[in-house]
Amino acid sequence: MIPTLEGIQLPEDIKWEDEFSGFGVGQVITPTLTGALIVEEFGQTAGRPITLTGDGHSWVYRSTVEALSTLVATPLSNQTLTLVWADGRSFDVVFDRSRNNGLKAQEVQRMAASIQTTQHYYTIEINLLTA
Repeated sequence: MIPTLEGIQLPEDIKWEDEFSGFGVGQVITPTLTGALIVEEFGQTAGRPITLTGDGHSWVYRSTVEALSTLVATPLSNQTLTLVWADGRSFDVVFDRSRNNGLKAQEVQRMAASIQTTQHYYTIEINLLTA
């Protein structure tokens, strides 16, 4: 299955960089005046980071970058996007605008803008949070 973000096909070999980084328990540590620590833990159901990257090895066409750029430039207004991962799991997500405004794209080979086509290759990094 090809991973998609709101219906936009992503590369089959894109990597979910932080899939197993240990999310699900939030923690607040507060030192007291006596030097003791108060440790509070709680289940965290939203806000899991999802970083999708090709590490320079997974390429997309400029047309895909343009579609993702349009998506990231649209305020969601209390809506979420749907990420369907390659194994069939589905996630309600929003862009993590604190990291590269949610999307980072870089040309694989630098070319003048006047000769680029929709088939020009880019690498991407997509930064999402579960909602």
